[in-house]
Amino acid sequence: MRLWRDSSRGKRSSMASTEGSTVEKAGPAGTRSERPRGERTFVERLNNYFVYRTIRKAIRDCGAAGPILIAPCGYGWHFRLYRKDGIEFVGVDISPEALAAARKAVTPPPSVREADILHLPFTDGQFEFVVNSRFLLHFEDDFRARAFKEIARVAGRYVLVHYDRMSLRLRLRKLRGVAKPPLEEDKLQGWQKNKRRARRLVYDKKRMVAEGAAAGLTVKKLYYVSRLFSDRVYCLYEKTEK
Repeated sequence: MRLWRDSSRGKRSSMASTEGSTVEKAGPAGTRSERPRGERTFVERLNNYFVYRTIRKAIRDCGAAGPILIAPCGYGWHFRLYRKDGIEFVGVDISPEALAAARKAVTPPPSVREADILHLPFTDGQFEFVVNSRFLLHFEDDFRARAFKEIARVAGRYVLVHYDRMSLRLRLRKLRGVAKPPLEEDKLQGWQKNKRRARRLVYDKKRMVAEGAAAGLTVKKLYYVSRLFSDRVYCLYEKTEK
């Protein structure tokens, strides 16, 4: 009920809310249910380090005062690195399983809590910097728009969001005719029925600008995990001054 499958591998935990489904709190806005470190391959650990390095650069470039909010935080895969770099953080996720692992990711235990990404238990502008990684791009426009506005609400100034873009790797896969099959609706359960049927949604900057504007955010800078090889890009948004 609280897990969703990664479009490329494994499982993910979610912290979203979808009316009329069994996922009142487990909709598409949750976090990635990442496996414990011991179960990850070297390539996966290396990839996660480069993803973290990209996020860290954005945080440092902004000189953001902590704590930052990680929504959703999943299993706390990057907690050790945040702690090592002296970056204070608060994590939220709707999955008790993910949170149980996140609490054990570092010592002393981090500040994490169960929460629905559509109804975050924080005041307006409480966190100067909010990170939303590997999550929103997996869901339909309506849900994504509502989650975006809620994330922007609790952000004091910056929001960092993960997108997929066209990359050399994706172009080569396309040329080879490699593609993920569409999701089969009869195999989806609970909140999963709200997930996009198409496995991948590729964004360009124009779409990022439009999505941010709808939530009162402007694009400040794009951070690429790897311009040549990675399809992941993090868009740094800044709140529009009223």
